[in-house]
Amino acid sequence: MRKFMLLFGLVAIILTFGCASVASAQEKLTITKVGEVTYSPKSKKEPVDIFFSGSKPEREYDVIAEASGSFTGTPKEVLEAKTRKAGGDAMIVTDITFKIDSSKSSLGVEQKTRPADISPVYSPGYSYKVYTVKAKIIKYK
Repeated sequence: MRKFMLLFGLVAIILTFGCASVASAQEKLTITKVGEVTYSPKSKKEPVDIFFSGSKPEREYDVIAEASGSFTGTPKEVLEAKTRKAGGDAMIVTDITFKIDSSKSSLGVEQKTRPADISPVYSPGYSYKVYTVKAKIIKYK
């Protein structure tokens, strides 16, 4: 029983540190307000648009904020969340790149590559994608 409790405690510590490193990586994406007006955040139910690859909305818009930095996770979900938090209607991604981070975890557990068909999320013991982005958050007129 004692060995089981020790093993359970070790697993809990590994999961805690693993989740903390994902949260800190996502927080490296900063939003800088443009102009004087501050907009209220949108709810998760309200749709927002994300424009990639040089595409732009056909409607007129004002740039209300700029986003830059790095994050882990699914790009569409992370960028939609940041757009909603800034009160925007859409985000125009002007530059996005990624690298594979397969460094060792803070506990020294060697990380291995996941199969290509699995979404790029961090789990202790696996490599994951770190995205770097520059974008504009907009409000439709």
